[in-house]
Amino acid sequence: MKRFLIALPLTCALAGAVFAASYRVVNPVKPGMPEALSRALAHVKVAPPSASAKAPAKARVRLETSKGGIVIELDGSAAPMHVKSFLNLAKIGFYDKTSFHRFAELIGPGQGRIIQGGDPLTKVPTTRQFAGMGGPGYEVPRENNNLKHDSMVLAAARTSDPNSAGSQFYITFDPTYFLDTSGGGYTVFGKVVAGKDVVLKLRQDDTLKKVIILRGKGK
Repeated sequence: MKRFLIALPLTCALAGAVFAASYRVVNPVKPGMPEALSRALAHVKVAPPSASAKAPAKARVRLETSKGGIVIELDGSAAPMHVKSFLNLAKIGFYDKTSFHRFAELIGPGQGRIIQGGDPLTKVPTTRQFAGMGGPGYEVPRENNNLKHDSMVLAAARTSDPNSAGSQFYITFDPTYFLDTSGGGYTVFGKVVAGKDVVLKLRQDDTLKKVIILRGKGK
């Protein structure tokens, strides 16, 4: 299930689906997929966070990249399900040794640059050809909030279905306000508070070595 942003082809969407405020476990393997991709998607599946887990109101994580460190403050009050998922995946090392698989200059009612990562299929050469199609095996529903696509924010990548976010995320280089509403909107759930110069250096194929939780591990 490739997770793109607006203005690019979108696949495997579940248009019109109705979601409760919970994670949706999905079967990532679809008919007609290459066998190597099917095996890889089944291998990287993990359980979603516990329903009883609570998101911290604020949390901080450090992204150790091949270009340097980036500190991001996560907003658990505005997007608790996205923050819980991100922290849970960070705890289990899901993001360790992944690559940023997409650098793009978006064109829409506005425009702006983004760097996208979080796909577990980018960890090894044998599955890197499927970059953009990987995820944790569950989906995170859209969380409408007052956070905007300013420059240097963290948001969830998804398909054309607003409720299909997974592990993939993107960081904005510039304001991209059209993503607040386009196609149902994209969920912003954090902002860069240190290392903005590092973000600006990131390009496709740079490495996310590790995500370190600095504060707010949840309950």
